[in-house]
Amino acid sequence: MTATRGLCIRLFGGPVAEGVTAAPVLRQDPSDGPISVASVHPIERLRYVARAGWGAPDVLAAEAAWALADLADREPHAVLPSCRRLLDRHPGCGPMWWVAARIVTAGDPVAEGESCADALECDLTEALLDDALPPGARIVRRGGVSDVASADVVVVRVDALGPGAMVIPAAARGRLAAARAGGGPSWAEAGVGRILPPRLWDALVRKLSPVEGRPGVIVDLTGVERVAGPHGAQPPRLALAGCDCPEPPELLARW
Repeated sequence: MTATRGLCIRLFGGPVAEGVTAAPVLRQDPSDGPISVASVHPIERLRYVARAGWGAPDVLAAEAAWALADLADREPHAVLPSCRRLLDRHPGCGPMWWVAARIVTAGDPVAEGESCADALECDLTEALLDDALPPGARIVRRGGVSDVASADVVVVRVDALGPGAMVIPAAARGRLAAARAGGGPSWAEAGVGRILPPRLWDALVRKLSPVEGRPGVIVDLTGVERVAGPHGAQPPRLALAGCDCPEPPELLARW
């Protein structure tokens, strides 16, 4: 079985390898219907993801999961080096670490990659967050200091979250600082794959800290009252305890 679904062509474009057969690739919105494009070798798809300088963490990780599943079916020995290359290029992307860790430790990496991609694409965190927020409260997800000053809750979407800290977009740092200065509550939106266990989080921090020019900054969890994830909104301690990500030695050692 080969994983053929993915968003790589639509998102990143690029040349099609000579001799590759055509195959349907689904759009991100299933209502758009399938489109006929030429597929590419999974290594090429992974190169597109590795080189992508933009894209939401869940979108990048879902595309990586489909491509890694395809690669595990064709060239299983290439899966671990490919995971490491992806993490070198996107060190602050929690879902990428989650996908890599689950595929590397899976008995059936093809099925696991497809399962990870489905979970990322069907994430219900945003809806669960909306249900959990206080009715009638003024919620601020973006904006400046003046917006935060009158907010009841400030919500920050995180790229990754671990014991005591989180990775957030650089643009959100000022908003979070304003919420802390005003003493108001902050909630972290941490969807599928964004909560990491201690040792994998430490590996992320080592990779992210020396890299300049990468999106995402590490901040502590001061003022964060709730973490909204695929299991609902919980205090940070409970959200971290429910982490479903393994800690494979292959991703903990320096490479």
